Amino acid sequence: MQSNIERQVMASVGVIYGARKLLSATALKVYALAVAGYALVQLTWVHRVFENWANVGIGGTWEFATYALLHTNLPVQIALGILAVLGLSLLRDMVRTLAGSSLQTA
Repeated sequence: MQSNIERQVMASVGVIYGARKLLSATALKVYALAVAGYALVQLTWVHRVFENWANVGIGGTWEFATYALLHTNLPVQIALGILAVLGLSLLRDMVRTLAGSSLQTA
């Protein structure tokens, strides 16, 4: 049976652990990625982008993407830039984590 002080200490430890996880660098990147993605959806007509992309086909994807990026407004370009940077940063974190765990098991 746990004493009252043990329950209080364990509750405090749980709160601190949860807060640290919710405010970790990876979590903050995921939050910012979600906000940038939401902003991008609000700033563009996503269904129109896919309709236009379907019209050019796979061969014209590079030309379509560069033209669309260069001829969009600044907030959309900023949102895309944030998405790209955060996506690459999360990918790097994931690779580091997986490489570290595979080195520990070897």
